[in-house]
Amino acid sequence: MQWLAEHWLTLLFVAGFLAILTWHAIQGQRQVNSLSDYLVAGRNLGGWLVALSFYATFMSTNTFIGAAGKSYEVGMIWCLGIVVYLALCCFSWFVVAPRFVPLARKYNSLTVADFLGCHYDSIALRRVAAVIIAFASIIYLVAIYKGSALALSGMLELRYETAIILIFLVVTAYTLAGGFRSVVLTDAVQGVLMLCGAVGIAVAMLVKGGGLGTMLKTIQEKDPQLLSWSGHMPILMILGIQLAVALKYVVEPKQLSRFYGLRNPRALKQAAMIAPLIILLTYVCLLPAGVLAHAVDMPGNAIVNAAGEVDTDKVIPELILKAQLFGPALSSLFLLVLLSAAMSSIDSVLLVAASAIDHDLISPNRTAADAAAVKRTRLWVVVVSLASASAALSPLAGDIMSLTSLSGSFYAACFLPALVVGLFLKRVSVQAALASMILGIITVLCWYVARRLQMVSLHEIYPGLAEGLAVYLLVTLLLGDKMKEAGSGS
Repeated sequence: MQWLAEHWLTLLFVAGFLAILTWHAIQGQRQVNSLSDYLVAGRNLGGWLVALSFYATFMSTNTFIGAAGKSYEVGMIWCLGIVVYLALCCFSWFVVAPRFVPLARKYNSLTVADFLGCHYDSIALRRVAAVIIAFASIIYLVAIYKGSALALSGMLELRYETAIILIFLVVTAYTLAGGFRSVVLTDAVQGVLMLCGAVGIAVAMLVKGGGLGTMLKTIQEKDPQLLSWSGHMPILMILGIQLAVALKYVVEPKQLSRFYGLRNPRALKQAAMIAPLIILLTYVCLLPAGVLAHAVDMPGNAIVNAAGEVDTDKVIPELILKAQLFGPALSSLFLLVLLSAAMSSIDSVLLVAASAIDHDLISPNRTAADAAAVKRTRLWVVVVSLASASAALSPLAGDIMSLTSLSGSFYAACFLPALVVGLFLKRVSVQAALASMILGIITVLCWYVARRLQMVSLHEIYPGLAEGLAVYLLVTLLLGDKMKEAGSGS
């Protein structure tokens, strides 16, 4: 009873949020008559809805907890990421989307893997792409499950394991029910909450710290390096981590899947104007939050893990709980922001991974009209979600930003050459695409292991992307006589 008395307001907000999820799941379920309805909402969504979904899907707990907290350790130089994220978001909407969307409709594509299979006229390539998507998705889901569980366990004083189970049950249930339509409808609500939360935490910190000038002076006295251009991390590593994450705007299937739902060219233009603006505002508010926390009264031992090391994933939750940035009502509401950030990414990645496994890897020759396709995809949603939630319980699961940047590195090395570069070539080579994908994922994985063993210091995004691009262009040049017209397949 005491627990209920202490957390009744938070539970009330959560109950209201769950009611919205239930309503959207019911609405989405009513309109699922085919695999196209389940995966891309019949390609009939407006620009505002897609823009908010694109934003919410990217802005997971990896941003609100991982990226925001990382500057506590690195310093203000971490805010270079604002430029990186905005530039690649604009590139995705203004360069990639206008080319990708009409081709996706031409191929009647439902997933990124089947888009590549059609573009290169290759079932083998489609299957390889599906394996990469499933593998990278699970890595990313582990990070999101971890961030959301940290937020929920901190706000409601639950065990971490209990929080994982609750999140698994809720997000898996509504993803199963309504598919892409319910996910996008929920994303729109979550996106508004997340935007308000990002602005709210920035304003609350400035008020708590006595203004930006006073806070910077306090930080300068504590540790001048936090405000220097050198910071506490090499700039190549900083840019590598952020580039690996930001390239997801361009090549990650859960982001590209938003393009599939656009109703028409007008909706595309509208979304392209809205998404970068709200993404810019969010990063301006969040990325400095960690370093500014040094100027806010917060117990230093609150963010130290069992090994005595600083755990930057705890900075934002502890700011809300220990530094009391908000009153009880707003603190409870901020929990919804963190849950929204988590769920808006988990549901999208589950759909992407499940469709890649069933639609592209196991049965690439089966048509979208197959009556049992939706049931099989839903089964894989459960399997992928359960596997990811279980992995998040492992003590071997890394920190949020490391897992996020690793999955981004896989996508960048494997898909940037074949998907993005291949969009703009008049003739394409399936051998080049396969070679770049296979060598790209091997390079990233080997380099990541070597870096963890402290054999190298350069982030894996650099060698992975360089090798992927080099192999793609070289094989295309050497096998020019075996190239096919782009999009000749079906």
